[in-house]
Amino acid sequence: MSAPQDSLGVSVYHLESVFMKDAVCSSKDTKGILLARVSKIYDIENLEGPPGVIRKNSASTICPLDGNQGAAYVHCIEGEDHVGDATHMLSYSWNYSIGDIVDTLTDFCLQNKLNPKRTYIWICCLCVNQHRVVENSALPRSGMLVQNQVDFFPILGERVQTIGHLLAMMAPWNAPVNLTRIWCIFEIFTACTTDRCKVDIVMSPKEKQSFAQDVINNGKGINALYELLGNTRVENAKASVESDRLAILRKVESGVGYQKLNNKVNDLLRGWMQGVLTQLVENRENTNNVDYVIFCNRIGMILSENGEHEAAMKLHKCALEICDTVFGEQHEETAATYNNIGLVLLARGDYEGALSKYKEALSIEVFVLGKDHPKVANTYNNIGSVLQDMGNYKGALSMFRKALLNQQQSGLDRNQCPRLATTYSNIGSVLEDLGDYAGALSKYNQALAIQVAVLGTNHPKTASIYNIIGSVLDEMGDYEGALARHKEALAIRLQVLGTKHPDTADSYNNYGLALQEIGDYEGALSMYLAAQTINVHVFGKVHPCVATTYSNIGSVLDDMGDYEGALSRYQEALAIRESALGKNHPSVATIYNNIGALLYAKGEYEEALLKFKECLPIWEPVLGLNHPYTQTCLKWIVTVKTALETTAHDQRSW
Repeated sequence: MSAPQDSLGVSVYHLESVFMKDAVCSSKDTKGILLARVSKIYDIENLEGPPGVIRKNSASTICPLDGNQGAAYVHCIEGEDHVGDATHMLSYSWNYSIGDIVDTLTDFCLQNKLNPKRTYIWICCLCVNQHRVVENSALPRSGMLVQNQVDFFPILGERVQTIGHLLAMMAPWNAPVNLTRIWCIFEIFTACTTDRCKVDIVMSPKEKQSFAQDVINNGKGINALYELLGNTRVENAKASVESDRLAILRKVESGVGYQKLNNKVNDLLRGWMQGVLTQLVENRENTNNVDYVIFCNRIGMILSENGEHEAAMKLHKCALEICDTVFGEQHEETAATYNNIGLVLLARGDYEGALSKYKEALSIEVFVLGKDHPKVANTYNNIGSVLQDMGNYKGALSMFRKALLNQQQSGLDRNQCPRLATTYSNIGSVLEDLGDYAGALSKYNQALAIQVAVLGTNHPKTASIYNIIGSVLDEMGDYEGALARHKEALAIRLQVLGTKHPDTADSYNNYGLALQEIGDYEGALSMYLAAQTINVHVFGKVHPCVATTYSNIGSVLDDMGDYEGALSRYQEALAIRESALGKNHPSVATIYNNIGALLYAKGEYEEALLKFKECLPIWEPVLGLNHPYTQTCLKWIVTVKTALETTAHDQRSW
């Protein structure tokens, strides 16, 4: 383990009372305090120039590590109120201002009821000997390494494990500098993957206030949150010293790989965001007015989009109680809250509950806003979506077309409106369900053009359309095209939504289907298992999404010749779908069809015929006689009957 002198930290009290004063004294401006607060670490200690605050204070001190004159700043201060064994390690950028660093650490102590005099921070600018950094290299140094040639990965891991608590500082919160710096990203990842090391993401009070304000500014905070996730890529991060950057990249590339590191860091960030959002609501005074309702609903929507459905529902119900009490039933915000509750219920698989809430919202909106208001179109889309999930495709198509007509008549820009893109996508989806793949592809491409123009390629909604187009191409037999689209969608979702989001699971499933179509069964099974891990984590073991993945696993096991394993998975999927969706849902018929095909492959023709005959009465009324699924089922029935007749004939001949 590290020597004690190498694990010393500077107290938060010292940073606030002494170090800040030293920085003020070094200021040449008459407004010393103000200038010191906004000065960056590089401003007060430029390693390419003469000694600054850090090296001046420690220049005459003998370094306890090598016995030479010139020590780390931490080695020149005394007294347990000022220095002690590090309790926390700070991950930050030398581009952060001194004021922000001190404010962040002071606030962390306050929020966690820690004594600033006994909270010791290992911070590289003060705890690494900057004299040796300069002496041992003629090149500019990062301030992280003392020696020119050193295996710094074990040293970092050892330090993180010894200290046991990393504070990752975010500033500014919506575009943190440290997430563009390779040392900071690698520190966070190292801490995340080190046993018994805790990681907290911290902000200054100023940044917290900015975060809260951005959340309520017309949804801008939501986009900022997505940007925060999408911008974390270790392979694009920078370092002051190129050799540091290359060494870290080589280490990552030969070890866990870029994607795993990025995903791990992004998962941490999402957990932090959810905690901060929940805290914002807890800290806000309940004023029983429209602003508070909007605030609760907006944060609830963010939580729901990140898979935190229970927390989201709690906020939406709180908003609804206020609406009922203060505004009454016939109010625009009451309708909005019903819609939000419907979205959460839909995400949880409660289709009847979601449909009921959407219909309540529609009734209020038509009464209060009029039938031609754009919000009415949104609710038409919501109702259409749940009808589609319930297997009522014609009803869904009717709702989506009402939404499109409303939007076209309201004068929305056909090239720049995300809501119009949503409606095109919805119509495409139900056309796909009805077997009109060419019509579906046309609508999806219209939606994609709008989404890319408005949101760019690295956005969850763009990923969704890539995913959907991939599925249509798969149905049309263009397997290579499908594989390319699913690969694009999965890469975006992993980066932006992370490894624990249901949409990421959806991409794993679809990517697996494309791999299965081209005969890569092992690859497909790997994708399905990844999807199942996420779905069980998010939804529990009894949910339609879990059933879908069981069905997919059964399908690929079937292709691999593991009929018993496949049948087991199909039966698990069937039990869930019958329980969650009812016995007459089209997706239940899909399982009957799959089981029938498997039994046929095993030569169990009588049992296979029974399954196909259970399938047909479900598909035909819903999908129609000419739908590809219905036609496939009819062909199977003919095939099985032929096999039975052939078997009977052979037995008679024998």
